[in-house]
Amino acid sequence: MQSADEKQWHDFVLGDLATIHSGHDIYAQERFSGNTPYVTAGSKCNGIGYFVGNDNDSMATDSISVARNGAIGEAHYHPYKALYGNDCRRVVMSGVCNPLAQLFIAQCISNQRSTFSYSRKLGTGRLQNLHILLPVADSGEPDYEYMTEYVRKYREAMLKRYREYVKQRLMRIGVMVDIAALNEKDWAEFTLGDLFTIGAGKRLETRNKIPGSRPFIGASDNGNGVTGFVGNDNVSKDGNVLGVNYNGAPCIAFYHPYECLFTDDVKRLHLKNRSDNQFVLLFFSVVFAMQRVKYSYGYKFNEQRMKRQKLMLPVTDSGIPDWDYMEQYARNMMICKYRAYLDYLEA
Repeated sequence: MQSADEKQWHDFVLGDLATIHSGHDIYAQERFSGNTPYVTAGSKCNGIGYFVGNDNDSMATDSISVARNGAIGEAHYHPYKALYGNDCRRVVMSGVCNPLAQLFIAQCISNQRSTFSYSRKLGTGRLQNLHILLPVADSGEPDYEYMTEYVRKYREAMLKRYREYVKQRLMRIGVMVDIAALNEKDWAEFTLGDLFTIGAGKRLETRNKIPGSRPFIGASDNGNGVTGFVGNDNVSKDGNVLGVNYNGAPCIAFYHPYECLFTDDVKRLHLKNRSDNQFVLLFFSVVFAMQRVKYSYGYKFNEQRMKRQKLMLPVTDSGIPDWDYMEQYARNMMICKYRAYLDYLEA
């Protein structure tokens, strides 16, 4: 198989290869719970913003979504039945174009996103006239077979790496141990400030960021809080730490085993009077998430509120936090998750 550099590529107008369809907004007050993906204009989670029980004329399968607003220019392929909001456009490829080729084309569309912005959105007209480079066959037509094989080989290589990573992780995590269920344990209330020290992050403006490989932690609710990678160094540098958002997506917590920098919208928490344990901190990340409904942009999870926050924790017979139980519970959960991933890949 030829490499991408060896292959001939030609310029195509997207409107000559596909039809473009508008979405149909489902406003928050109109949504009801269900299992149908509702595709919006996000860059994460394959563009899926919600799962709903609604139905409308945007329902479709085998389509590419392209954000015209929000994460403008981000494209995702959806082989499943889904609904589409009006902040994205639905691209339906003409002729024979299998799912793997459509994944390839979605990436080619996403490669053009730097030419669009909030003031130059990617509406239907611009999307129809969008020029994309595609590999071609000897006939000069798009080489969908090449695209399919390229994605297949790339996916196989990525899955092989992932399987090896998961197997290594399972070897390092340890073994599952039968322990009491959460509802079989005694629980008691504790104050966050009695359990953790709280350190600050430090603002790092975009214009001062240096390209690098160190994770930069922002007040996000996804991607483990990592919003970029930098080459900077400052007093917020930390590792083996629980990062807790006080702004942005408040009361969301992520464990960071690696060395990273923190924005000033995120606090750095370390356990008092005991060493930080990966699994205990992962347990606490969920405990914090249970409190997030109390906080918002207008009622931030600042340091003073953090110190006063009450947390319910499993306890020993003597009434102290059951650190061993929390560690093993999180360990068991991680083992179950990794095993489920492997089972899914082998199915």
